[in-house]
Amino acid sequence: MSRFKLFGFIALITLAFGIALVGDALAGEKYKSRTAYYNTKWEQIEVGDQEGHVLAVGEGVGIVTLLEDGIPTTDGAVERTAGLYDLNLKTGTLSARGYSTVTDRDGDKTFSVWEGKMVGQPGKARGEGTFKYVGGTGKYQGIKGGGTWVSHRITPTQRYSDVQGEYELPQ
Repeated sequence: MSRFKLFGFIALITLAFGIALVGDALAGEKYKSRTAYYNTKWEQIEVGDQEGHVLAVGEGVGIVTLLEDGIPTTDGAVERTAGLYDLNLKTGTLSARGYSTVTDRDGDKTFSVWEGKMVGQPGKARGEGTFKYVGGTGKYQGIKGGGTWVSHRITPTQRYSDVQGEYELPQ
């Protein structure tokens, strides 16, 4: 094999390997998890424009369980979420926005912003929305990604949320 052909072959292999590495670096790790929450705070005030229309601020704390793949150290982590809610208690309509902090067993944290709305008929409605990572500490510093969530109410003070997400950690 001539030097030119050998050099071309090596260049081609290097290029293919480089593209594969860049592709892997840009592709996030996918995961599914469930968090069971208990509401720890809830304050609401009536708006007065419609019967049942209130604005509220609430906080919930829960435990994360990985259902499929994910950041292994978040299994059993504690999640604290705080949100602002615009809802009508009579019709079941709701829009919400807030922040979540997940703290793993080592004390490292991820921070995310979320938003969502209520979908479905009153009594059978569920919350749905999206989230995006906005930061982290320790091993999660520089985390990027986000995903979707679906929340189901169990009792007035308990709910669980199923999450499908994707994340990238800096190398």
